[in-house]
Amino acid sequence: MNDRQKQIIAAAIPLFLTEGVSVSTARIAKVAGVSNGTLFNAFPTKQDLIDAIYRSTKLAMLASFPISEGRQFALRQLRANWDAYLEWARAAPNDHKVMHLLREAGLASPEVAAEIDALSAPHAETLMAALEHGTVRGPSVAFIGSVIFAQIDLVIDHNLTGADEDLAFAMLCDAIGLTQ
Repeated sequence: MNDRQKQIIAAAIPLFLTEGVSVSTARIAKVAGVSNGTLFNAFPTKQDLIDAIYRSTKLAMLASFPISEGRQFALRQLRANWDAYLEWARAAPNDHKVMHLLREAGLASPEVAAEIDALSAPHAETLMAALEHGTVRGPSVAFIGSVIFAQIDLVIDHNLTGADEDLAFAMLCDAIGLTQ
């Protein structure tokens, strides 16, 4: 991604959050300080811009996770990922919010969603192995992943820190059957 694309994305994210994804490309271009033509040279369609935002936020989130300790799902690994996600989301709150907005609205193209799913596969495989071995419990990997991210998002939404954040983590572990 080049500097111009980053500039446009940086302008689009807060606009998506305040005005919705229906905000015009002309408005995005104006806030980015570029012409419409420049915006469309950087992103030929609005869908390309949406996909770039989704991709960049999801990649930043995934990059925040520490290297996995292997296929063994462990409490220490979950806590390291938990802490890393919280650190990323707190440092980039607009990126975190727009990532959720685009995911929940299903606005990323199927190709980009599949690309991100493929990059997330190692985390899903670790969770799948934990489910198969009884290390965690739940109806499916997707459900367990959703519970983990929902709990983290609750911590963010309620500005929990310290002992309250630790309690939320303990509640998550109890919910998925991971012993502390």
